[in-house]
Amino acid sequence: MSDLPNLGDTFWLSRVGATLTVGARIGEGGQGVVHEAAVGDHLFALKWLRPSPRTAGLMRSIAGLVERPSPHRAFIWPIDLVTSEHVEGFGYVMALKEKRFISFAQMLNHDPPPFRTIIAIGREVVDAFSALHASGLCYRDINFGNLWVDPVRADVAILDNDNVGLDSGEAFVKGSHQFMAPEVVRDEELPSTVTDLYSLGVFLFYLFIHGHPLEGIRTISSYSWAESEHVTETELMLRNFGREPLFVFDPEDGSNCPPPGSPMLVWWSIYPAFFRQLFVKSFTTGLTDASLTGRVTEGVWRRALLRLSDCTSECQCRASVFFDAEDPGHRCWNCNQVPEPLPMLKLRGHSVVICEGMTITSHHLRRDRAHDDPMATVEVRPNRSGHRFLLRNVSNETWTVTPEGEEPKKVEPSQLLGVRTMTIDFGPAQGTIEVSGSQSSGETLVTRQ
Repeated sequence: MSDLPNLGDTFWLSRVGATLTVGARIGEGGQGVVHEAAVGDHLFALKWLRPSPRTAGLMRSIAGLVERPSPHRAFIWPIDLVTSEHVEGFGYVMALKEKRFISFAQMLNHDPPPFRTIIAIGREVVDAFSALHASGLCYRDINFGNLWVDPVRADVAILDNDNVGLDSGEAFVKGSHQFMAPEVVRDEELPSTVTDLYSLGVFLFYLFIHGHPLEGIRTISSYSWAESEHVTETELMLRNFGREPLFVFDPEDGSNCPPPGSPMLVWWSIYPAFFRQLFVKSFTTGLTDASLTGRVTEGVWRRALLRLSDCTSECQCRASVFFDAEDPGHRCWNCNQVPEPLPMLKLRGHSVVICEGMTITSHHLRRDRAHDDPMATVEVRPNRSGHRFLLRNVSNETWTVTPEGEEPKKVEPSQLLGVRTMTIDFGPAQGTIEVSGSQSSGETLVTRQ
């Protein structure tokens, strides 16, 4: 009896009542292998787990997942269990990861996507784990290898869901060292929703700041090849990530700051204070307070990411920046000047910078989380002072606008509105546009050409 399937082997899927044929091997790890597999004319992925002392427990756990619906579209969820009289161990079938997805590490190693794409990826990850935790499950092993992205569509694919289990259930994996919460590193707690929140914070820090939140000059200097100073890798992990973790941007202790030339120094300076403060909480209070109040929850991250997306802007030097009304003096990372203010659309719960590429969505107007449902788009046209901004009505509603000092006007679907100081009734919501004198458009309404 072999311990791995071979090309051409056939298995019976008891839950769906079909035959599966093993195809080419497409991946391999410590736990087992992944093959393409065919069920009729449809291709799937088969992950086969080598036999181990935990096989029986893993089978029970994955069988429970098979009976549940996937909590979110990002998870490539187990569909059915597979066993064989001729191959030791067991496997499970899942959807085949689409080729458009690349590893998170690949994305970071290339030119980063635009800020709006990065923010959308972060929001998708946050929403996925929020849905998982709301269903009573925890992931346990957030890491680079398990999170894949489509940087064009800002989609996420989360693999290796055999790690998932009940929040209070038996755990078969502790996680990946750099993502593990300090209490898990110290063997004081098992993975849970609370430790997932820590790992999620690490992932988001990598996504936005391009480094590890605990790997500064103190951590780096602890790695020494000098025989008199040599410490085992296990002891260093316990010290740096478990017993004595220190945030690289700790406001009270700068002894573990990023080394000179670190990309973290540039990326940290780009973001407004409200967003940086969430990382400060994650890796100061969150290092010692292993609770839902001590760590940053998905709901808090979601609101911050939406706000960050709303304040995406552009400096006069053409660098992409963020403008936050509560941090108006924040300087451009590229030219070190304070960017000139752009028009702002103020809605209940949102302050949106009107700039090229910005979209007003259904969520802005209805708070319905329909972030991909556009209601208005921003267009830019040149004029004598540089450029002017226009809003195109891409909704099915007729807007009523009242520019300062003018009579109310109607903006029909597909029409363009020249941006100036005004009140605007979108139908589902009302708002105001505030514009500085140099940015005010000379025309109020432009019929679609």
